Formats: sequence, structure tokens, C-alpha cells
Amino acid sequence: MSSSSSQYNLVLCLFLLSFSSLINSQTIDDYFVVRMTNETPSTANAGCYVNGEDIGSFAMESGETYEYNGNILRGVNNTLSCEMKLDEKHGFFNLFDLNDTKICHSASEVCNWSIHEDGLCMLVSHKCVLFKWDTSTTHHSFRNVKVNL
Repeated sequence: MSSSSSQYNLVLCLFLLSFSSLINSQTIDDYFVVRMTNETPSTANAGCYVNGEDIGSFAMESGETYEYNGNILRGVNNTLSCEMKLDEKHGFFNLFDLNDTKICHSASEVCNWSIHEDGLCMLVSHKCVLFKWDTSTTHHSFRNVKVNL
């Protein structure tokens, strides 16, 4: 085996080892999980949006849990928000935002929320951070708007 061939193989091996260790050291958190539990005796209704796109509506009976698993996408805000209604109470809540440290924002961790009579509770270190229902008397829902053509 020639000297230049040995040097080439050595350089190639070092490059591949460096590249391999670089790839293995980069952990990319590429998902988020939001879990909501209805802790009221009433049915809670929700209409949710991921990055502003409607992902549908659902109802949660007392004690039921809803879980959303989303992918972290490059170039978008990576948000989950829901319009919620509990009896006559209502509100629009941001449940996850990768860029907002005041609410759930960590990828690869489960973000837990519970629905209460007073509002939605974000659970942080086993403590409740309460986001209250909207107190305005008018409920303007874009889901209830009918367009007559």
C-alpha cells in the first residue's frame, strides 16, 4: 500500500469519525405534546389551531383528556391555540408557543393543562398557573359565523 493511499484512507476515516460524532452530538427536539384534562362536571368544547391552521373541534366530557402531538417545523411559530367554551364561559387560549416563555414552549416535554371552572390551568412543577375565562358578555366565535352566498 502506498504512502499517499494510506494518508488518504486516514484522512477519510478521521473525516467520517468527526462527521459521525457531530451528527450524534446534535439532538434536535422535533415535536411537542400538549395534554388537556377536563376537571369540571360539565362538557368542555374546543376548536384548536396549529400555527393558525384549523385542526378541528371536539368535546371533552368530565374527566376526559385530549392530547395533541405536533411536529416542530422550521420557519413557523410552532403554536397550538384553542377557542374553549364551558357552559356560558369562553376564551381563546395559547397552549403552546415555541417562542413564548410565559406559556408552554419546550420541545420534547409534555405540556399539561387542566380545565377548571375559573379557567385553564397550566401545570408547572405541580402548581397551577391560571388563565381565566374571558369575562366579556359577548362571545364572538369565528366558528359560528355563517356565510350566505
